[in-house]
Amino acid sequence: MQTCIGFDVGRSSTKIVASWGDGERKELLFPSSVVDAFAISDEREAARAREETVLVNNKAYFFGKVAQLQGRLETTSGLTEDWVFSDQHSALFLGGLKKLADAGVPGVDKAIIVVGLPAAFYASQKVALSNTLSQLAPGAEIRVLSQSMGPYHQMIFTTDGREDTSVDPDQDSWAVVEVGQFTSDYAMVVKGHPIEHAFGSCDGMRIAAEELQRILQKDPRKLHITMVEATEALRTKEVSNFGSKVDVSAAVTECVKPLAAQIINKADQLIGTKARELNGVLIAGGGAPLIFPHLLEKWPHSKLTPNPRYSVADGFCRFAQALALYRASQEASAPVAKSGRGGSKAQAEEA
Repeated sequence: MQTCIGFDVGRSSTKIVASWGDGERKELLFPSSVVDAFAISDEREAARAREETVLVNNKAYFFGKVAQLQGRLETTSGLTEDWVFSDQHSALFLGGLKKLADAGVPGVDKAIIVVGLPAAFYASQKVALSNTLSQLAPGAEIRVLSQSMGPYHQMIFTTDGREDTSVDPDQDSWAVVEVGQFTSDYAMVVKGHPIEHAFGSCDGMRIAAEELQRILQKDPRKLHITMVEATEALRTKEVSNFGSKVDVSAAVTECVKPLAAQIINKADQLIGTKARELNGVLIAGGGAPLIFPHLLEKWPHSKLTPNPRYSVADGFCRFAQALALYRASQEASAPVAKSGRGGSKAQAEEA
């Protein structure tokens, strides 16, 4: 099978799932950190940095862990609406492709690559993003979907891109809440039909991270942490403080409450009137484990997706696999025209 790649270039981390051959798969995760490259005097670290260096517009950038460590970053990346058109976003995309190739994934340059956009920006930015990424990977096929559709595709397709027989997308109805760093994104699919008015976005985990910073500043220990530290602490529930680990789980519980209320309020606007009729509500994204208990109180049919941090990338990869399987089946069954040109639906779809 053609190599299929699901890309979730998040503001705090980049998640990638690739599939090729006879069911072989690769998952990658690295920090969404990017800085201008510079000379490193330590030879061993310089060699390590070269593994996470890419060129964008003839300018060298460190990305990933090297950028995070060497760049002394105190904030997470891309907290603007047009970030996906920045050199930093391009560096993360190219860096992800480089890491896949270095890991031995074949056909990366000719893969079907599916990437996402926040639901609120999908309609206005999808064409421009597709054009931008196509210039960076000219041999690949770029598909752009709404972030919130990734978890839905993860549910309806198996890891080899076939329809999951435990789900009937033509009869079942589902909503999705995908809790990311910059935005929380929504979708609703009713009996196979994505509902336009249910696509939307509100604030993501950065709001909780900022609140955690404020709470810890008021702590008697005066824990002044960076945004990068706060984002990580939401997951680990601890921070480093002069050689010791400080448990901040109580502060994390407290700082999530305002964001949970905002997410629920937006969900009410977008899908609230239909929620009772749905088969369930999928809760995904890096912030899903923290938000899930709050949504479960409101909607008892809420379901936390498997490995929610990877749900978007995994779902995108499965979508690409399903597309590749469909095309292969159409080409196999299509009659060959006398002119020598096939007449399959796949060709019409590609046109």
